[in-house]
Amino acid sequence: MEISCCGFVKGWEFYAKTNTGTVHLQVWRPAGGTWTLVGENQYTVTSTNGEVYVTLATTDRIQVQSGDFIGIYHPASPIVSYKKEGSSNEYRVTTSVGALAVGGSFSWNSVAQGTNRKYSLRADLTSGNNPSITNLDTTVSFTDDTPIGTLFTLVVSDPDSLDPLATTMTTVNSNFAFDTNTLQVSSTTQLPVGTTNLNFQVTDGCGNSDTGTLAVVVTNRPPEIHNLPFSVDVSESQTAEKELFVINATDPSQFDTVSCGIQTVSPASSIFSTRISSGTLNSVYLQANPSLSYNSVNAYDITIACTDTKDTVTGTLNVYITQNSPPVFTNLQASVNVTATTTTGTSVYTVTSSDAEGDQLYYNMTCSSPTCPFAIYHSGDVRSTNNLIGYTEAGYDLYIYVYDGRSLVGPKTLTIVVTGINTAPILTNLPLASPITVSENSALGVSVFQVSYSDIDTTDTHVFTTTYIPASGGNIFTTNAATGLISTSSTTNINFESLTTASIEINIHISDGTDSATSNLTITILDLNEAPVFGKNLYYLTGPEGSAGSSVGTPVFDVTDPDTGATQKYSINCPEFNMDANTAAVSLATEYDLDISGTASVVACNVTVTDGQLSATSVLTVTLSNINDNTPTFSQSSYTFFAQPNVGVGTVLGSIVATDADIGAFGTISYTLNQAGLGNQYFGVQSNGDFYVNTQLASFSNGQTLSITATVTDSGGLNDTATITIVIPLSTTTAPTSTTDRHVTFAEDPRNIAWMSAAVVILIGLVGLMVYQSIRFGDYAKIGKWCQKSSRGPSLQPRQSYRLPRHNTRRIRHIPETQYDARFPESDWKPWRTGTQDL
Repeated sequence: MEISCCGFVKGWEFYAKTNTGTVHLQVWRPAGGTWTLVGENQYTVTSTNGEVYVTLATTDRIQVQSGDFIGIYHPASPIVSYKKEGSSNEYRVTTSVGALAVGGSFSWNSVAQGTNRKYSLRADLTSGNNPSITNLDTTVSFTDDTPIGTLFTLVVSDPDSLDPLATTMTTVNSNFAFDTNTLQVSSTTQLPVGTTNLNFQVTDGCGNSDTGTLAVVVTNRPPEIHNLPFSVDVSESQTAEKELFVINATDPSQFDTVSCGIQTVSPASSIFSTRISSGTLNSVYLQANPSLSYNSVNAYDITIACTDTKDTVTGTLNVYITQNSPPVFTNLQASVNVTATTTTGTSVYTVTSSDAEGDQLYYNMTCSSPTCPFAIYHSGDVRSTNNLIGYTEAGYDLYIYVYDGRSLVGPKTLTIVVTGINTAPILTNLPLASPITVSENSALGVSVFQVSYSDIDTTDTHVFTTTYIPASGGNIFTTNAATGLISTSSTTNINFESLTTASIEINIHISDGTDSATSNLTITILDLNEAPVFGKNLYYLTGPEGSAGSSVGTPVFDVTDPDTGATQKYSINCPEFNMDANTAAVSLATEYDLDISGTASVVACNVTVTDGQLSATSVLTVTLSNINDNTPTFSQSSYTFFAQPNVGVGTVLGSIVATDADIGAFGTISYTLNQAGLGNQYFGVQSNGDFYVNTQLASFSNGQTLSITATVTDSGGLNDTATITIVIPLSTTTAPTSTTDRHVTFAEDPRNIAWMSAAVVILIGLVGLMVYQSIRFGDYAKIGKWCQKSSRGPSLQPRQSYRLPRHNTRRIRHIPETQYDARFPESDWKPWRTGTQDL
């Protein structure tokens, strides 16, 4: 049976039927698949067939929760009776559990549920008593130096001794922790100063609860200054920073950090400060250069404040200013002798002083001469600052002061006497009122300027040295160290264009070994015009022959001109050529034809370049190449030759020689014959122009005229053509083979007889056709008219050959523009290719 509330089993009631013995009355608590035996009461039955009620003492009661189940365990025979009634799945029965101790577990889910059984068993429950916290709603007090740990322990109680209690701290505060097992309240950090309320709650197993509050009151332990008040003396001459006092302040709490500083200064001043000097202790400092004055302020009261951020404590530091005593010279006035050979850094005297306060002393001085070669150091040491050789003054008075940071004492005089003084040389002709001038390209080693000097010490040896501005001036000028003569360089010529400046400043120094003199000389370099220069003596240019004005090319001249910005112009002395003055491009002045005998292909010319004043000359060799500028030409536009059908192969019929004005390769010509219309290569032409029979002519008939085209071509591809007519005579009489002997008459030319015969036949046919058409169509006006132009006929071009491809008609040559055969439409007339035979 499932329990639906929370409380305690205060008694059991059941019905014992027939058996006696001990019965175990149990409470089970399921959790997933596991059931735990949470409590058990045993009762021994001694009589049967009666109701039994078991009253439990408080200590024997079983605490139950909603969802628990009651059960029975019979170690021997069953005692609690039941009825066979009720609904399904109401109980589980097993013998596998046995005598299980409280706290043990068993998987009741593995036991099948039974049906139709109700046990006579009942558990009486009571809700129990409320728990309580017995020692809260109280206040506890601590100081902030309380160590971290347990502060308080709660006491809880419940009349139901078996009722489990759960106690929690409901206040969330990271400074405190609560142990739910020991009920101890502990601190986790330093206790915060002030009052903190912590709330707690105790709850029993059935949700009954009690609450209470613990007030934690924390008070601060303030810091302590252990060494105030205090006083300290400071001299008014104090200039360096000084530590006056170390503040010794602590705090009883290990958790607090103490910081100290100046709260007030009386009278007000900013010359004091505090900072941590060592460890965690703060110190009071007098700042550097405080400008203390005993007469103005002789005491300062400084209030020191230390805090742990919660409480502040103060103390007083008294600073008393003591008056300064001025320093005193102990060995001045004084006099000392030194020699003229004294070198730089030599100590000549040491000034001593005393100061009552032991202040750091500082020395300074002035001198009777503006070129004084002495100085005093803070140690009091007087030293030479230069070699005394060269100085001419016999003595110097040094006016010396001492300073302790507060009082300046002096001056006291130190006299220095110099013995064995040398007389310095003098440059007598420098400086000059104006620069001297030297032209570029001046001769090497030529004298420029002689430096003069004088020296009272006639036995001294003098040496000249020079420096140049810019330093490159030393490359083009030299100075004789013994005589002082300045000359141009013996190895390097002066080139104005390579200089960075035209003005060279020479610093001239003369020394007698002891003293010296220095002056300056300025030389101005004059820029001269310099001629342009060809890089080579001979240049080459190659170009074609041609007509006047045609380009030959541009030679690559490497011309240099030392003068920056100079402009060059070019010219050539050969009449055959022109040269562009700016670009040096070369063109033909007149027509140049290498095909003319005696014409030179290589011409050497003088080329001149000038900058407008100066010039240079070189040789330009121009090589002209021959071009194919002439077309080979037949001597005649047409040739007529006669040949019998039985003429022998190789027979020369005549000459068709052609000429070409080109010489050389382009003058080489070759001949070809177009005999496509003859269907065979019947004729040939030799390289000398001889026209000969190449194949037997037996296939041709007497009276037949043959026409072919001859072409002559040079090696450059230029060509000319001529028409060759070969006449097969009607008679067997051998005809002349060339037309060059005489002109034949019209009637003597067999060709004229042939075409005239054909023309007469055609003319008769045309007249007959015209008569026929005129009669048939009634247009008698056309009878007798010779091929007048009408809208039906074609417009034939003059001097043009035509043919009718659809009719077996001979070619018609040179038909006037207004003539045509009206029997054929214009579309039937086709231009006839020149030189083609209509077979």
